Amino acid sequence: MILNTMARPTADTLQIGLRIEKEILDKVEKYSKEQGIDKMTFIRTAIANYIDDIEQDFEDFAVEDFVNLRIGEKELKNMTAMRDIPNDLQEARKDVLNKIKNKAIKK
Repeated sequence: MILNTMARPTADTLQIGLRIEKEILDKVEKYSKEQGIDKMTFIRTAIANYIDDIEQDFEDFAVEDFVNLRIGEKELKNMTAMRDIPNDLQEARKDVLNKIKNKAIKK
């Protein structure tokens, strides 16, 4: 009987092949050694951190768009994990709206 001992992918992982330029690989080797982890763990962590940063940027842009009247409450909730819009964001949005109104009245 022959057993297949290769790891099988699970529903929550995906195995990929990846070509990395030597310059980047050298950095991966350097920083993974400094952190005392293997290269693959370093790469997985770097990818996860990069995605976290993108998600945070996306949320920051959504908040800015909400405050500056470019999107509504529903869109903000869909783009972020917010269930309720915090009072400070609602007040900031009202301030922007009032500035626009005051500018229009002065004309």
